[in-house]
Amino acid sequence: MRLAEDASWWFQQKFDGRRLAVQKTDGKYSGINKLGQIVPIDSRLAESLGLVQAKAFLADGEITDSHFFVWDLLSANDTDLRIQPYEIRYVHLTQLFRGVHQALRVCETAITTKAKRAFVKAMHDRNAEGFVCKNRNAAYAGGRAGQHYKCKFVATASFIVGPKPDMKADDGHRSIAVYLLDGKRPRFMGTVGVPDRYPLPRVEQIVEVRYLYCHPGPDGKLIQAKYFGKVRDDIELTECSVSQLKIKASDDGLVES
Repeated sequence: MRLAEDASWWFQQKFDGRRLAVQKTDGKYSGINKLGQIVPIDSRLAESLGLVQAKAFLADGEITDSHFFVWDLLSANDTDLRIQPYEIRYVHLTQLFRGVHQALRVCETAITTKAKRAFVKAMHDRNAEGFVCKNRNAAYAGGRAGQHYKCKFVATASFIVGPKPDMKADDGHRSIAVYLLDGKRPRFMGTVGVPDRYPLPRVEQIVEVRYLYCHPGPDGKLIQAKYFGKVRDDIELTECSVSQLKIKASDDGLVES
């Protein structure tokens, strides 16, 4: 919790959604996914965005089934905000988006040390996915540029759905076999049950899985893995590698591999 003591860092909740930037140009709306691809947006989201008092904007956030959580504003009207520090962009964001519509949520932000500590405890108690630390002084830069850090309470990773091994093929369970790339070689990581409320993912789809940890070694498998209905179409297969894994180092603790 060292960053809780540092006034340069603000804390925001991490939502269990999908990364989405939304752009308004000439009265039309389009989405931009994590890969930078233009994607359509739901008509209901477009309707709520139509209430934002700006002729043009580019907002970044995360979409869930019911809300668009907005955490950054990269441009508004004719002003490019990318060169501004995050604290300035956040002020513009709140002025444009806060209270506009129930489907649009500006990410609440903990700023003081006391607020950040209370925030982390509240997120943990609510079994939230985690939180993000953001440098309030940083200009915008895409990717992992040291402007923010994700802190997860649970381990998640993206896996490739593959064929079940022979010994699991007729086990009678509603489950999928998941794989990761170990170098260029697909590595079987185990099977994960699929609750009846979710469609069964297809082979070669990418899915998000929660798990406690992975046993060490070249044949280590996932422990307490759970599928929660999230199929990913916004990441590349090459991102599904063993480098994502949280490995059990010893009986005394866990370390990130």
